Amino acid sequence: MASKTRDTEELFGFEMSPKVVTWAKALGFHAVLWSLVFVVLMPVLWMIVVSLNQVAFDTFIENPGVWLDGASLDAYRRMLYETNFITWFGNSVIVTVSSTVLSIIVCTFGAYSIGRLRFKGRKAVATFLLLTQMFPLILVAVPLFLIFRDIGLFNSLIGLTIAYVAFVLPFSIWMLRGFYENLPEALEEAAMIDGSTRIGAVVRVIVPLSSPAIATTAIFAWIFAWNEFVMALILINDDAKTTLPPGLSSWIGQYSLQWDLLMAGALGATLPLFIILFFLQKYIINGLAEGAVKT
Repeated sequence: MASKTRDTEELFGFEMSPKVVTWAKALGFHAVLWSLVFVVLMPVLWMIVVSLNQVAFDTFIENPGVWLDGASLDAYRRMLYETNFITWFGNSVIVTVSSTVLSIIVCTFGAYSIGRLRFKGRKAVATFLLLTQMFPLILVAVPLFLIFRDIGLFNSLIGLTIAYVAFVLPFSIWMLRGFYENLPEALEEAAMIDGSTRIGAVVRVIVPLSSPAIATTAIFAWIFAWNEFVMALILINDDAKTTLPPGLSSWIGQYSLQWDLLMAGALGATLPLFIILFFLQKYIINGLAEGAVKT
């Protein structure tokens, strides 16, 4: 306590009590924390402001009263009844849910094989999966477009789902691999001694124990599929099969742009992610923490 008092005396020129020092540190910490929260939430608040009144895009800072006088839900009405937003939203849900479920099923057993089984070339497979993350999506866009066109999967939600599964699998496998390596091998051995097969031991023992890591992986897979733009733009050319990201971009005209409509659509596309992350954030923290340390 005495050292803290001397430090404050040397810094400010007068002596401060320990309680005041603790209070000042807490105040400074919360000030920085709330400043960061404001910076993060500012784009969302601005989307809400502009979606309720397009005039606010130019005059809100100078005259907030103009926004209050002209605020309305007209942009949301036009978004729901005069555009294909609901169709795009439904397509995004179908593709995102399908790709997330398929990738979790595949990566659960793939990560278990690489993390738990001992076979020749195991490290090479893991390294190859990691190397695939070094290449951007646009690098494989044209080859994938040609392949899907030749096999009849172009302009198809099934083809887009397969593409998303292929892109998200390497990252998902690497996330789960670290978690599986930390689980005691005695778990499967005890299950197999009781008469269970290897697959049965994975399904009945390993999967329930790794549910936080699987939930974390599923959330990241969902976010990737929901936000992906490039492949959805290249592999889909029918407006009735378009997903939200390329659909919203079609509202940007060459000479005109309805900011209130675009912000309403962006807010509608972002809201599901906020809801999912709000309710499942504990799984993200637990999954990352449990797979971070190798024992």
